Amino acid sequence: MFERSVVKQALETVSRALQSIRHSIQWKLGVGFTLASALLAAIAGATVFYDTYHETHELQDDLLQQVASYVPHSGAWKQAADSENDARIFVYSSRNPPNSSIALFLQQKSEGFYNLTDDDEPFRAYVHETEAGKILVMQETEYREDLASRSAWASVWPILLFLPLMLLLIVWVVRKNMRPIHRLSQAVSQRTEQDLTPLPTQNIPSEVVGFVSAINLLLDKAGRFMQQQKRFIADASHELRSPMTALSLQVENLQQLPLSDEAKAQVAQIQQGIQRNRHLLEQLLSLARLQNTSAAERRWVDVNAVFRQVIEAVLPLAADKDIGVVSSSNVNVMGEEMDFYLLIKTLVDNAVSYTPAGSQIDLSVEETENAWLIHVEDNGCGISAAERERVLEPFYRILGTRQQGSGLGLSIAQEIVRKYHGSLQLCDSRHFEHGLWVRIELPKT
Repeated sequence: MFERSVVKQALETVSRALQSIRHSIQWKLGVGFTLASALLAAIAGATVFYDTYHETHELQDDLLQQVASYVPHSGAWKQAADSENDARIFVYSSRNPPNSSIALFLQQKSEGFYNLTDDDEPFRAYVHETEAGKILVMQETEYREDLASRSAWASVWPILLFLPLMLLLIVWVVRKNMRPIHRLSQAVSQRTEQDLTPLPTQNIPSEVVGFVSAINLLLDKAGRFMQQQKRFIADASHELRSPMTALSLQVENLQQLPLSDEAKAQVAQIQQGIQRNRHLLEQLLSLARLQNTSAAERRWVDVNAVFRQVIEAVLPLAADKDIGVVSSSNVNVMGEEMDFYLLIKTLVDNAVSYTPAGSQIDLSVEETENAWLIHVEDNGCGISAAERERVLEPFYRILGTRQQGSGLGLSIAQEIVRKYHGSLQLCDSRHFEHGLWVRIELPKT
């Protein structure tokens, strides 16, 4: 049992380690991919913004050239356009300049692109030379800048909107790939200390396979060690039965001889000590048998019939106790009859030993949709809440009970309940002012 607690702690440690690995890898991958995606998105956005911004300016320059090429080369027109349109483009001829500053500008400049200021307002201008004279096509710089900015931001917005979706996708992909480790850690945390089967290595990240393989090697070593300990307890208990039986026979023969009263008292104490040791050996053998035997073929067991067998067995030693069955319904459970007999007899023996004369011990069973419930309740002094976990440990006995025992009874009952994946709870009595209520729940699946 000590090895079981060690194995249980080891399994809990493994589960915590797997959870830590999962959170660590998930956190690192999530943060790493997020930062990388944000950096790439920023670079891509800046590049697209820059290219679109300058490309829009180039397109507007091309538009100025196209407008200039469509203006008639003859000087018959006075002014192609002297009012602003949607593109904020103005067209002037060297023969009909709008003001002296434009006329001077056309005289000084040859064909090409220029930046000029007219009436304190900046323009982008293109001068086109024809046979009839020079043509000036100019566009407001403010409009061009606004158009370029809007075009650039329109190109960047899809990237900015896509970034959160990409981050969500990264989180989903990382979590999906970490699910095998999460399932593995949950499976380990839900295992009992009896289950030392190797952990699966399929469908888990290759970086964790080595760690899981090392855990499987550890579980294999722990399993072999536990089997050695179980065999040792079983063999030692079995080997000690014969000497104890021989000693008991010799003491009985000794009691037949004429002895003094003092010698008879000492022989009686020896006989009691031998009986206690024989009881301890029987309990150790029962515990070893439970731990070592594989599950036999199970069948339906009538719990009320087991109750009657137990009462018949303990009644000669509990004549001063009121033991009875208080449930009226017949309930059949699936399992091994010997397991249920040993379970109920162990709990009844415990109640008989630790309750005063005249106490009442009630046995009952009920069935729910998902489980079978077995109850053993008495009106003795009970067990304090602080001791209820400890008394389920092997060889632990409450001080001051004045009862001779080995401290294995409740451990054996707990072992049987674990075999059926159930739970054993020690509670205050439901129907008496004081006492102990042992509640056993065995799931149907």
